[in-house]
Amino acid sequence: MRDTEIFRHLLGLEAPWKIARIKPSATTGGVNIWVKHMARAHFVCPHCDASLPVYDHSAEQTWRHVNPVSVPIFLHVSPPRVACPDHGVSQVGIPWTEPDSMFTPMT
Repeated sequence: MRDTEIFRHLLGLEAPWKIARIKPSATTGGVNIWVKHMARAHFVCPHCDASLPVYDHSAEQTWRHVNPVSVPIFLHVSPPRVACPDHGVSQVGIPWTEPDSMFTPMT
């Protein structure tokens, strides 16, 4: 099993999300993981749940994965945004975090 598959299972990532790359960090002793979505993925408007194509992406954000192992894991992603005809441009919900949190939930 490839390291991307191991981390995908550990993090509970499901389609359309996938791991783009993994890089160990000498400064934190942890692992940096860049997550992206599959090409042509659709996401729901956070206001009305309409399924829409990706409009663009917000700046890269980083989340600290709260996990039972002692290795720090940092998730990096440029969150997609959708352009809803009724609600305008909005960032989609990120499945591994609560709004305004920089940590993943405890699993």
